[in-house]
Amino acid sequence: MKIAYIMYPGACYMGAGDGSKMQAEIWLKELERKGHQVDRISPWGHYDWKSYDIVHVFGFGLWNYDIIHWGSGINPNFVFSPIIDTNTPMWKYRLATHFGFSRLRLFSQNYALRQLRPDIKLFFARTEYEADYLRRGYGIENEKVAIVPLSYREDHYDAHIHKEPFCLFAGTMTQPRKNVPNLIRAARKYNFPLKLVGNKGNAESEAKLRQLIGDAQNIEILGFVSDEELISLYNHAKVFALPSLNEGVGLVALEAAIHGCNIVITNLGGPKEYYEAGSAQLVNPYDVDDIGQAIMKALEDDTSQPNLRNTLIRKYNVSACVDKLIECYQRIL
Repeated sequence: MKIAYIMYPGACYMGAGDGSKMQAEIWLKELERKGHQVDRISPWGHYDWKSYDIVHVFGFGLWNYDIIHWGSGINPNFVFSPIIDTNTPMWKYRLATHFGFSRLRLFSQNYALRQLRPDIKLFFARTEYEADYLRRGYGIENEKVAIVPLSYREDHYDAHIHKEPFCLFAGTMTQPRKNVPNLIRAARKYNFPLKLVGNKGNAESEAKLRQLIGDAQNIEILGFVSDEELISLYNHAKVFALPSLNEGVGLVALEAAIHGCNIVITNLGGPKEYYEAGSAQLVNPYDVDDIGQAIMKALEDDTSQPNLRNTLIRKYNVSACVDKLIECYQRIL
């Protein structure tokens, strides 16, 4: 197949860690390995749109209204991965999709997506939770929604490395939805070692984190680390925690589990769907005690791994996930 990938404009400044871009790149590389041609569409390029078997758009926003609406008139095989990460009550979400007036271009991105339903052959969701928002929030027919889970990127697990009794977090510390302040509060209260990896923001935001940490000696802000250093941290950490207020999949937690970490993850949204019952500690991200007690339990748990790792490898390896994607592409051709 010949496939076009269109990424939302914000991905150019969000960096390599942007979830939408990461999802597209994982699929793209595996599609190419399986013999398919995938073109990354650039606004500077000129393309024969009719030559593509599939045009796949990633990312949710007003920017894609014209691309999809007008582009589908040239090539009818547009598919869409909107990447919906939300805990907004369904009734509010559905209500927002009905307010707008397209002729005067007075509409929100929620309204725009509802209007694009006839122009899109297939919508992709990463979880049943996300698929439910597409079906009930936007009124998309069930047969036009496909669930293709994300896969972990690579497996560099070294079983010979002894796990150390600390909890690891990786992500953007300054994003409120990542809930790092509550994770820090839990570490202070329950005194477990915590290492924080990722974007710590500017000097002001870092100062706020350090003020919250106070004199606690068990909490360490590492900031950005290399890929090699992150893999080493995955391999050494006994626990990986992602108690987010809002999360789509939590790819970092999935990858940490592949590296043998016990997982503590939010009970909100779709991430829990990737873990069979009892294989991860699910927590209420608003409850510091729930987070702290779950991490303490995970630090003492010697039964979840390697069963969790083996299950995830079987279900979410990149080849298996992209095979599902290819089946979906072929279904609409």
